[in-house]
Amino acid sequence: MQSSKKKIIIGVDIGGTGIKAGAINPEGEIIGEPVTVDTGGDDQSEKIFKRITDSIDKVIQKSGVGPSDIKGIGLGVTGPLDNNTGTILECPQLPTMHFYPLRDKILAKFELPVFMDNDANALLLGESIWGAGKDFGITLGYTLGTGLGCAIVIDNKLFSGTNGLAGEIWPSPYKDGSIEDIVSGRGVSSIYHSLSKQWKTAKEISELARDGDANAIETWNIFGEALGISIAWGINMIDPGIVIIGGSISNSMDLFYNQMDIVLRKNICPVPASKIKIVSASLGDNAGFIGAACLVMQGGI
Repeated sequence: MQSSKKKIIIGVDIGGTGIKAGAINPEGEIIGEPVTVDTGGDDQSEKIFKRITDSIDKVIQKSGVGPSDIKGIGLGVTGPLDNNTGTILECPQLPTMHFYPLRDKILAKFELPVFMDNDANALLLGESIWGAGKDFGITLGYTLGTGLGCAIVIDNKLFSGTNGLAGEIWPSPYKDGSIEDIVSGRGVSSIYHSLSKQWKTAKEISELARDGDANAIETWNIFGEALGISIAWGINMIDPGIVIIGGSISNSMDLFYNQMDIVLRKNICPVPASKIKIVSASLGDNAGFIGAACLVMQGGI
């Protein structure tokens, strides 16, 4: 969907694997063509920063507007973050950018209002305003990518918690490790390796499962069970109207949905068990940068 409005908002979705940037107008319509590049998460921090700024520059060029027509820049970044200072904390997906002042660096580069939050929060905010959660007062979201993200939106406002870390469930205990050890792209690869002694990417394991590979099918069953437990805790805690799942791993939802659904409904209260919907992010591959752009709108700009 494309349109042209005088004022645009730029959103940038920054994960451990990929960076996707794009522009929208205040009605949520995409302007120009989004830009996608590899993050190179283990590279030096300044190389990653340059990929981010180059992506923003390309989006501005493709949008055909000048600096005065840009309302601001929203950054959805894999966490954890310090949103008060706009700093990336000890993020396992971006090991060279620990304590990196990303928001201030982007502000200095572009001299535009900059708003930053974790990628899961940004994605769910966009889905709550313009996507699958727009008709629900309380939405709970999970971002399944290189790592695991979780977010809560209440009446189109992010619930951030006391320290801005609400939804940072990735270190929560699960069996002998953390939930992210299983529910993540890295987790999928690790599970498959434990079963087959072969290292494959999550995408490759999806292809193998669809071709009938028994180890790949079991990998997604194990993944679905762990995700179902995680979602059950979330539903029992906040009683949302809908649960939205996004991120690159959600493209494999057909492989883990049934196991996930069985486990979560078995472990939640009877009323939500009969009502709750678990759906994919409806904004698709653009959900991340659209949600990041929504951070600018939420900031009142």
